[in-house]
Amino acid sequence: MEKNGMMIVLLALACGSASAGEVHQCLGQGGAVSYVDGDCPAGTHAGWIRSYDDDRAGQARSIRQARQETLEWQRSNRAEIAAMMRVHRGGRVASSGSGDGLDRCQRTRHRRDRVRDREFRTMTYDRMIALDDGVREACR
Repeated sequence: MEKNGMMIVLLALACGSASAGEVHQCLGQGGAVSYVDGDCPAGTHAGWIRSYDDDRAGQARSIRQARQETLEWQRSNRAEIAAMMRVHRGGRVASSGSGDGLDRCQRTRHRRDRVRDREFRTMTYDRMIALDDGVREACR
């Protein structure tokens, strides 16, 4: 019984000390892959190294900030689209209403750049092509 209690204490101490560090991907002979928290063993070489930090409060803050930025970005896009969709008499599309002096081509480029900045980590090739096609269409 005392042996089990000692193991639990050792496990708790070991888990508590793993708050920050690095993970190494080690590539071996024949495509064997292993992940270690120190240097790669003999006969293997590093594929990549990732740092990690177990700062849960910081992670929660960054998640809240990212959500807030997403909401602000969505609001600005909705306002921009709503302004573009207003129709004047005669069926002509209204200007952006922002008074920024940008034509449709410039606004589309600006929007494409904002989307690229916003989605740079998750953007697919198809999404980038669609954004570029939108600019090409607006700038004809």
